[in-house]
Amino acid sequence: MGTAGKYAVPVLGAVLAVSLSACGGGDGGKGADGKKDAKSAASSAPKSADRRDAKAVISAAAKKTSQVTAFKTVRTTKNPQDDKRSEQAWRKKPAPLTAVRATDNKPGTPGKETYSIVTGGFVYTKTDQVPATGKSWFKIETKAGTDPNRVEGLLPDYLGALGATSATKWVGDEAVGGHPADHYQATVVMADLAKYDGPAMDDVSRDGYVADAKQAGKTQVVLDVWVGKDDLVLKSQESGKGKQGDEVVTEEYSDYGVDPKVEAPPASAVLTWDEYMAALSKG
Repeated sequence: MGTAGKYAVPVLGAVLAVSLSACGGGDGGKGADGKKDAKSAASSAPKSADRRDAKAVISAAAKKTSQVTAFKTVRTTKNPQDDKRSEQAWRKKPAPLTAVRATDNKPGTPGKETYSIVTGGFVYTKTDQVPATGKSWFKIETKAGTDPNRVEGLLPDYLGALGATSATKWVGDEAVGGHPADHYQATVVMADLAKYDGPAMDDVSRDGYVADAKQAGKTQVVLDVWVGKDDLVLKSQESGKGKQGDEVVTEEYSDYGVDPKVEAPPASAVLTWDEYMAALSKG
């Protein structure tokens, strides 16, 4: 593939699976009041009173998450076949954007880092400078706008599934990164979740989450979340057995309400997908 080494085509599988629809929500999703910034919207959400009341805290966390306009996520996915790590910076305003830096390691084979920015209906992927073009990015079109409920990644699905599951329980007081938090947990059975009809999880999110689990070969998972005393989630974990064996997906959240200060690369530095492939074919 010529000089497309460090940042290369594998991103189309790794990053697109994470964020093809990451910019779909904009103000049409569950955004904050346009008159409030992210921090004020988050701080104005009511705090749950009884921390042992799992449903109340999960509901408060879901509401507060829907009101913030930006946060960062560090995700790790571990199973017998893969050891993936990604850093995602997301924002809803002023223009929806997700930046993803990811590494996919195979057993005995270190993975290459990929970096993409998803905004304005395109995925912009960093690549080594392509010979004869002087450009270091390529772009492909996404289906932005068709799936606003997935703007914030996995967290809304986790909170929705916990809110929809009667077995969700408070585990105890624990610290995450030095911050006090409450730990909540439930075993989510996909066949039961698929029948859920209530306020904790809308039909689109429910069906999407169940479909993703089915595709991964998971009939049930154990979900854990650690919710800070301000009702913002600090960490989540999904554990289950699927087609790739036992798998654990862990996410840690930070920088709520902080704009990642990332923008799409200038047009002068970007190739279309066809231009990119044509340049690679020439070596």
